[in-house]
Amino acid sequence: MTSDTWHSLSVNADGDRFAITFDGKVLFTVTDRTFTGAGKIALWTKADSVTHFDQLAITPRS
Repeated sequence: MTSDTWHSLSVNADGDRFAITFDGKVLFTVTDRTFTGAGKIALWTKADSVTHFDQLAITPRS
């Protein structure tokens, strides 16, 4: 990963299945049944990082 460069991070959630992509490449997929109801999201970065978020979008699936 390079510094001072914008990257694209995507989390695609479909029920209890999640697919995570970084710069268009699938990193991993996982199934998680920990939280089964509707909820919230959060963004977290390491304390020593300088991180900017742009174009955060949450799109419900129909």
